[in-house]
Amino acid sequence: MFMIAVLAVLIMGILLALAILYPNNTFSKGEYTTVVVSASGTSYALPENAVLYVTMNGTGKTAAIAAANLSLTLSQFNYTVLKYTNNDSGEISTLSYSLHKQYNGTGYVAEESLSVYLPSIDTVNQLLSTLSFIKNVYIDQISAQLSQQQVSEMTKNALTIALQNATSQAEILSNNSTLSLKNITVSEQYRIYPYVASASSLGGENQFFFEGRQGVTESVTAVFNYR
Repeated sequence: MFMIAVLAVLIMGILLALAILYPNNTFSKGEYTTVVVSASGTSYALPENAVLYVTMNGTGKTAAIAAANLSLTLSQFNYTVLKYTNNDSGEISTLSYSLHKQYNGTGYVAEESLSVYLPSIDTVNQLLSTLSFIKNVYIDQISAQLSQQQVSEMTKNALTIALQNATSQAEILSNNSTLSLKNITVSEQYRIYPYVASASSLGGENQFFFEGRQGVTESVTAVFNYR
């Protein structure tokens, strides 16, 4: 809902700018031709955020002991991670939790999977180094992610590019005639191409790096009159 509202504001602003660039000239009936064009635009950026996915467990002879050991590990994990989430516990989310007997029948296992949203992608390797000292914590995946501010700005840029491309098409089809913008239809969806972190061995330790940019694409259909 947040992104839809932001997108609506962006579209209104761009439409206002187009109204200034392409005023609604009054053409008498029969003096104009209509042309409909579709175009898209994509804006790229290096993601500023990251999402860390981890799994941790605790074991014990009884279910209560296993749950207690997991709780201790979770407390250590949260204490460590909060420093990297600007002390916002809301950035740590539980994805799943299970408590069951071990397959060899010697006790119980309590297991929990979590995701951690990191406001700064530059802190990933430092956090991983710190987490390596906590037993029974396993890294499942790390993904780069655009911030909401980045998505808003990129959506605006992508729409601007799409509208420029549509206008260029209309100018070619109309043989550079005087254009009057009649209507624009804009897709309310944006597409993000995610990149998962890659790992390389540096100095005997796994270091993660993020390759490539992420893109936001917008499509428009514009109706122009020309004479």
